[in-house]
Order: sequence, then C-alpha cells, then structure tokens
Amino acid sequence: MGEGKRRVPWWGGLGLAVIAAGAVILRRDVEGWNTAWFLFAWIGALLCFDAAIAYFNEGRSFFATRRRELLAMLFWSVPFWCLFEAFNLVIDNWHYVFLPRSELAQALFAFAAFATVMPACFFPAELLRVVGVLERARWPALRVGVAVQLFMILSGLASIVLPLVWPRYFFWLIWYATLGLPAVINYRCGAPSLLRDLEQGRPARLLRLLCGGLCAGGMWEAFNFPARAKWVYTVPFFEDTKLFEMPLLGFVGFPLLALEAFAFYSLLCHFLRGGRSHERDDAEQEGRASMRGQYLAMALIVAFSVATHFVTLGPAVLALRPLLTELRGLDGASVERLREDEIPTPERLCRAIDRDGVEAVAARVQIAVPKLQLARRHAGLALHKGMGSWAAAALMAVGIDRLSQLAKQQPEPLFERLRQLDGAPPIRRAQLRAWIRAARWSWVSGVPTTTGTDCRSP
Repeated sequence: MGEGKRRVPWWGGLGLAVIAAGAVILRRDVEGWNTAWFLFAWIGALLCFDAAIAYFNEGRSFFATRRRELLAMLFWSVPFWCLFEAFNLVIDNWHYVFLPRSELAQALFAFAAFATVMPACFFPAELLRVVGVLERARWPALRVGVAVQLFMILSGLASIVLPLVWPRYFFWLIWYATLGLPAVINYRCGAPSLLRDLEQGRPARLLRLLCGGLCAGGMWEAFNFPARAKWVYTVPFFEDTKLFEMPLLGFVGFPLLALEAFAFYSLLCHFLRGGRSHERDDAEQEGRASMRGQYLAMALIVAFSVATHFVTLGPAVLALRPLLTELRGLDGASVERLREDEIPTPERLCRAIDRDGVEAVAARVQIAVPKLQLARRHAGLALHKGMGSWAAAALMAVGIDRLSQLAKQQPEPLFERLRQLDGAPPIRRAQLRAWIRAARWSWVSGVPTTTGTDCRSP
C-alpha cells in the first residue's frame, strides 16, 4: 500500500466510539452497565491499537489478517492471568470491589477482562515493531550457557516457592514466576525465544515487549482508577506511594508481565499448535498440531480456568455493587420514589443531594430530611474506596458515619471495635488501613476517593 493511499481502518473509529460510550455510561451511572467501564475501555483501546498496526503495516493486523491468532490469544490469556489470581490467594495484594451481584455476571466479566491481558501486552509491542522502532538495536551477545539456563530455572522456581512461603516479603517475585522456566524451555526446544534473541545480540523484541508491558500497565491503572467495578491494591510497605491505585514501584511488574506473557504463549504455540507465531498472518501458518491434542489441551485449560475462578474470585471480591435498598433510612416505598425521581443508585443520590440540597430532594421524593441525611451518609461511606454497604453499616454501628471521622481513626483500635460487632462483615486489616488512608488524603487534598463518582461523604 503506497504512502498516499493509507487509510485508517474503520475499526479505529469504532474503538474510539466504544471508549466514548463507556465513559458516558460511567459518568451518567447507567444502572446495569455502570460496572462495565473497564471492558468498554480495553475493547476500544485494542481496536485503536490494531487499527494503528494495520495503518503502518499495509493493512495487516490481528483483526484484519490474524483473527485466528487473536482468538487464540484471547483464549490463552484467561488461564495465564488465573495463575496470578491463584498466587493472590496467598499474597493478598489486590482485591475487587463493586462487581455485579450475579455470580454468572461476575464470571463473564472476569473472563472478558482476563482475556485482554495478552493482547494488551502484545499490541503496543507489535505497533512498535511495524513502525520499525528499535529494529536496528544491537548489544553484545549473551552467552546462554548452562550457567545462565540453570540460574533462570532456579530463580524461576524460587519465584514460585518464596511468595507462597513468605508472602509478606517475597510477594513481588510472582512477576518473574512464569518467566524463568518457560524461557529456558523455549530456548532449548526451538520456540520463539528471548534468550536466543539475546544470544544473537538482537534485543529489539525484548525491549519492545518491555515498552508494551509498561504501556499496558499505565493504561490498566488509568482505566481502573475511575471505574466502578475495579481492583484495589493493599501491598505491604508500599501503600503510601501510589499512582492511581498502583504503588509506584508496582509499575516495574508490568514490563516483566509482558515478557512472561510472551514466554508462556510461545511455549503453548510450540507444543500445542505446531510452532505458530503471533507475529505471522493466519495464511502463513504451517505445521499445526493435531486437532485432538489441541481440543484436549483447551478442555483442560478451560476446566483449570473455571476452577481457579471460583476458588480465587470469591475471596478476592470484598464488596458488591451498593444498592439503594441497602441504605439506612430508606424503605421500599422511599426507594421507589427515588427511582421515579431518576435517582436509582447511591451515586446519584449523593450527587442529587450535593447539587440540590437535602431539603429540596426530600421535598421532591417525600422522604423525611433526617432519613435522607442518614441514607446520604451511608451512601458516602459505602462508595468510599470500594467499601460497600455492609462494611459502611458496620462503621456506622460503631459511631463513624463521615469520612472526617474515619480519617481520625487508628487502624488497630478500630479493627478491634469492628470485630466485636455481632454479624460484622469480614473486614481485613489491610482494607481498613486503605480506607483510613484514603479518607485522610481526601480531606487534606479535597480529591474524592469514591468509586466511579464524585460523591464525598460530608
């Protein structure tokens, strides 16, 4: 395709439209869709990346000429990320808040989000490749002898064992756990290999993957920060220095994640699909493995992913999407009148009261001012840092119904008071520290800390 005939593919515009639609839905708090911002954002972003790849690559891209490869990549991303969810059962570095109420909806949401992991790492790197960035990069060849291979194997095994034995001090090693051993196997069996690239003094692929992983990580955290359904980090020693939700040093893990994804996917391609590379068009692929072997492997991976999901996601989901019906001061009739006034969610209740005043809203919906104020305070706490309705109710039960009060608390004494409540939700110490820290930051900086809304608890 000549330079003068280049056209941006149509799906690039579609990607921008998907992102814009998700942003409008998030901002307007559209009930039923307000938890799906992350999927809107990433599907749109991947379409935009792919359109850029096609633009600079004579119309060739994952969506245009590598659709089978794209589907395989989406599929294998799920078990790849499930490995890290399994690690998180022990290291407990992140949890999810405000996911949908339905377990089926949670599973579909999780699988769709997990499926974007490999494309998110590979698409930016592929765009750099087709543009020619770093293609001529060279450095001294690495001698990949027995010592180097043994070091990678042992360090990889240590990165699996140490986080499970001493999670508080070695949690960070999980971002190398799936790199060392697969990288050596790829090198020895002839699969696409980063070690072989370095042995030849050609670091371009490694550097592009590092850049792609950092780009993906930045976008993940930027998309996650305003989301309603999101993840929250509680990483030991690094809770005070964050960009978005992520501790600053945590961004180092994203480039390593891209290297791990490449090693993992290359290994799968070599053994299950006859060496197919994600860098080649579908029409150029040769030497596929037997379909029976592929189907068996896919069935086993599906079973692993489903089992991992139900074992890991349950403990990781610490707060479900708050509902008006859960707020103190509101009965069924009050909720119906709020809905008739186009206030169907706690977020919209906060916004309406903050914008119009509690007396005006109370007059419109015919709810007593004290009851509406109580509901507003409950909503403000429930939305703070993904706390949720039940944990907010527990705080109110011990006399804390405003962020200004929460900001003055000390974690350990408050944790003990909450433990003594009858039927108190299982609040974790790390969660409580995160809520108090965010409340202090909110009242010092004036920046809201609620999820997916600009509501603040007065």
